Amino acid sequence: MAGGIQQNKVAQLGKQISEDYRGEDKNLILIAILKGSVVFLSDLMRNIDIDLSIDFMVVSSYGAGTESSGTVTERSGLSRDITGKHLLIVE
Repeated sequence: MAGGIQQNKVAQLGKQISEDYRGEDKNLILIAILKGSVVFLSDLMRNIDIDLSIDFMVVSSYGAGTESSGTVTERSGLSRDITGKHLLIVE
């Protein structure tokens, strides 16, 4: 039952994103924060019906420990120039 509710929410979110970005050349890029967001990103992309591209980042605030240091460190950055693009960060 919960899966259906979650799927409906993702569909609603995808529809809203599509409406917000339709009709303008906003060059939308979905940026997934790896690794935990990949499944959600895939589901979300299926529900967006406008042209977009995706990219990935790896960030960490844990380092070698098990508690967040409070400082986010970029471990792997974007593979493209994002100047003039609209970004939607998916985490």
